[in-house]
Amino acid sequence: MRLSILRSNIFFNTYHNKLFLLLLASALFSLYSVNTLNAQTPDHPIPTSIESDPLEGTYSERQAQGIDRMIMCPVCPAETIDQAQVEISFQMRKIVRQMLSEGSSRDEILDFFVDRYGKDILAAPPKSGVNLVAWLLPMVGVIGGLVAVYFILRSMTRRGPEIVTTQPKADVGLIPYLQLIDQHLEMRRAAPRSIGTSGHTGSAVESSRTTTADETEESR
Repeated sequence: MRLSILRSNIFFNTYHNKLFLLLLASALFSLYSVNTLNAQTPDHPIPTSIESDPLEGTYSERQAQGIDRMIMCPVCPAETIDQAQVEISFQMRKIVRQMLSEGSSRDEILDFFVDRYGKDILAAPPKSGVNLVAWLLPMVGVIGGLVAVYFILRSMTRRGPEIVTTQPKADVGLIPYLQLIDQHLEMRRAAPRSIGTSGHTGSAVESSRTTTADETEESR
């Protein structure tokens, strides 16, 4: 009997301990949830880059972003106010949205910034006046280069390289000697390979030389 009562007391105490721990965990979870909600209330605003515009519904955000891409950041090289993450870009984007909410057009907003910063504030120069030359000059240069290459290739294909060959003029005084050499070669080809004939050939060569020398003297 006593053992049964002791077991009952142990079970009762264990049950109460578990219940107490469960209630404590619930209380801690509730306290954490309340603190999280308080941190997200207006008393603890989350900082943003650009404050929300109360007149945001009067213009299109896509239109505002398109204008942001047309305006260069004054302090960030090669970046528009849509890309730059500096304070002046935030202010300029806020001005763009404020002017849109007031009914200003895109050209009026761009002119507003051009009056204060100059035409360099625009991401692309306007296609008018002197700036029109800046738009057309690269295209004219490319077209001119293509036309020049076309005519150069055309002239090269029509007219091949001219090769001038000049034949050396033969000296008149050497002609008899050249004829003598030709005769000597012909006689050597025609003469039989023997000692007797070689002597005859030598006599013929000597007579040919004498005849050629006489002709040379007469020509002089």
